[in-house]
Amino acid sequence: MNNLTGKLNDVWSFKNLSAKQITGRVIFFAMILSALAVGAICFRNALQWVDKPFPGFLVNQRMVVGLIGHYYWTGTEAGLKNPDKIIKINDQVVSSTKDLEKIIQSTKIGYPVRYSVERDGQIFEVTIPTMRFTWKDLLMTFGIISFLAFLYLIIGGVVFILKPDTIVSWVFLLGCFLQGISSFVSFDLESTHFGFVRAYLFDEAFLPAVVLHLSLLFPEKSILVKRYPYAQLIPYIISTILFIPLELYYPQPSFIPVYKVVLLYVVISVIALIVSILQAYIRKSSALSRQRAKVVLLGAAFAFPFPVIVPFITFMGISLKEIPLLTNFTSIPILIFPASIAYAIAKHNLFDVDVYVKRAVGYGIMVALIVMLEFSTHILSEKVLSHIFGEYAEKVFPILFVLLIVLTFNPVYHKVREFVDKLFFRKKFDYKDTILFVSNALTSVLNLDEIVKRIIYTVRKVMFIDTAGVILLEPQKKCCQMFFIGDKPDNIEDHVKDVCIPCNDPLFGLISREKKLITRYDIEEDPHYGNLKESCRQRFSEIGASMVMPLIYQNEVKGALALGYKKSGHFYTREDIDLLETLTNHGAIAIENARLAEQMEKEVEVRADLARYLSPQVVEQVVKKDMRVDLEGHKKVVTVLISDIRNFIKITETYSPEQLVHILNEYFTEMSKIIFENQGSLDKYIGDAIVAVFGSLIPLENPAQSAVIAASQMMKCMPSLNEKWMRHYELRMDIGIGINTGEVFLGNVGSPERMEFTVIGDTVNVASRLSDLAQAGQILITRNTFACLGSDILCRELPTVMVKGKREKQEVFEILYS
Repeated sequence: MNNLTGKLNDVWSFKNLSAKQITGRVIFFAMILSALAVGAICFRNALQWVDKPFPGFLVNQRMVVGLIGHYYWTGTEAGLKNPDKIIKINDQVVSSTKDLEKIIQSTKIGYPVRYSVERDGQIFEVTIPTMRFTWKDLLMTFGIISFLAFLYLIIGGVVFILKPDTIVSWVFLLGCFLQGISSFVSFDLESTHFGFVRAYLFDEAFLPAVVLHLSLLFPEKSILVKRYPYAQLIPYIISTILFIPLELYYPQPSFIPVYKVVLLYVVISVIALIVSILQAYIRKSSALSRQRAKVVLLGAAFAFPFPVIVPFITFMGISLKEIPLLTNFTSIPILIFPASIAYAIAKHNLFDVDVYVKRAVGYGIMVALIVMLEFSTHILSEKVLSHIFGEYAEKVFPILFVLLIVLTFNPVYHKVREFVDKLFFRKKFDYKDTILFVSNALTSVLNLDEIVKRIIYTVRKVMFIDTAGVILLEPQKKCCQMFFIGDKPDNIEDHVKDVCIPCNDPLFGLISREKKLITRYDIEEDPHYGNLKESCRQRFSEIGASMVMPLIYQNEVKGALALGYKKSGHFYTREDIDLLETLTNHGAIAIENARLAEQMEKEVEVRADLARYLSPQVVEQVVKKDMRVDLEGHKKVVTVLISDIRNFIKITETYSPEQLVHILNEYFTEMSKIIFENQGSLDKYIGDAIVAVFGSLIPLENPAQSAVIAASQMMKCMPSLNEKWMRHYELRMDIGIGINTGEVFLGNVGSPERMEFTVIGDTVNVASRLSDLAQAGQILITRNTFACLGSDILCRELPTVMVKGKREKQEVFEILYS
């Protein structure tokens, strides 16, 4: 409901409309108001009839008996019918309704009046008592036709409100408007004061033009209109040509030939509409057009039989008094036909049509069976029950009939439903088995590509769809991956298409916002999507889809299922949509599980890779995406720290390899811990040397200061390690540290067989030279590093030194950490 309100706000908010659209809205309101004004005037005129004498029948300006009447009216009982013409009243020639009214008003109610009547060129006399026109007569005549007029206006108005900017809506609105006016004034034809007779003739002349115009546009636009758009004016030109003599000659006898041509035009226009509907249903050029034709044919099946049967009964000589069917009610079922057209125009997704047809046919068969049962039981009661129960047969009959209904209704209904399913709507799949198959197929794998393929193959296999595809919406990437499988032109094998579309694509942006099924018919016909019509229609054409369904997981659109057309040419049914919605729900869960499994695998790989360089705490932050790590090769300004053990060669000569490995592991563990605590990354171990980088993988506010603090902590950690080593190995080790800040190259370096993420550049070389120059317990830094330190770090400047690889002497500073 909220969605419909939002759409109506979009297409009826005058702030967002063009001048042409605003003009159209104003014309619409003017048409509705003018029709209601005519209805109000006719209602006022009709009220003047109440409690007054009337002849027992209605006549128009030509003194021809009208179509509106009741079986209990004295004129109907006397056998008067349309188009009998009144020539004389009580041997007095009459030429207008005013003459008739003057005579009737002077005659007492119930007194007979003698009429001379012309029928088929023959004149006969009939005597008819006058009657009092009651409120019941008013309700059963003007009340019924006014009710129909209001319904026509409502139907046309609703279609226009939902689709205000389409030519089909305008044509249908015009047809409902003319029919509404015609219904309002049909009772008021005896009054010429407001010129409603002329309005009626105008409606009669132009209504077939509207019907003919509609046949050129609905259920699908004809080839004639596509090639020659101005051909739409031809029906109205014909109506204009007919309307002029119709107005000039009425009510003269020369009016009749022209009116017969108008009636022929009506027949031709109705036939044209029926032909266009049948063509759309038979040709199957468009799935939606065929579905619309099915809706209208269903409406026609319910609209026309009853109005046709009643005249047939009359033609057969059966009195309507014996079969109490009010002739005025016969026009009510006809309303189903325009209502079905309205539904087909206004509704974009006609998925439920087959369900409605199925129910309607089933119910129709059941009603016919019940009527036959009632008739058979009635005969049985007369022939058999009367002999068994005598005078109690009439009392036994209702009980017997109810028992038969109770005992036979359910089994018969199920048989009828099975028959209808088999005859018209045999299912192409078993819903439960298909759901079970889909569930097992999607939950048995965790590979994303395999899940996508299974979704597509399942849809195409079960529903026989020419093309199907899955779009994975990934906003964090530049484009969304699409995987489509469809028939090749020769239909020999499947055609696989793997493409990308932009993440900001209008169609899939619309799917993400609305989180509901969108068809190409919605895009083409729903004014709510007017701004996106061209771009979305183009996307539908490019992917060969007729509708797109969102894959929703926890109220978030993770992707979309795009579907082409059924190979049978049939439209999607409600059962198809229900199955597809279940499939997309399962698919969304399976895709999300697969993505989660892939993410877990990547996390394991990331942890293994990053653990070589970063502390476990930092690795955890990176994996949780609380911290960003850039492993791509590029240049960057960093601070490099290199620590080296003094006199390590002499130590290796004194201790066994096992002892050395144990001592170095303890040393590297403590030093690495300090480096990690200061958010440095461990680049590599080179023998006894440690190479650490600050500001490489993880952005730091001041990499130089972090490196100096780490170096100071490393120096302060050495006494405790030496104390431990003295107790166990009588060993004392000292280290020297060199630090430099500058630009380096960061990236994976090596061969395909072995890659290593490292830093390369002159900055690293200078840090290594300072590490070599540093004495035991000394931390040496360059001018670049010194320039980045705060005042809280104490240091002193040393004499300049020559560094290998440099032509000029380098400024060196010592950190005073103690």
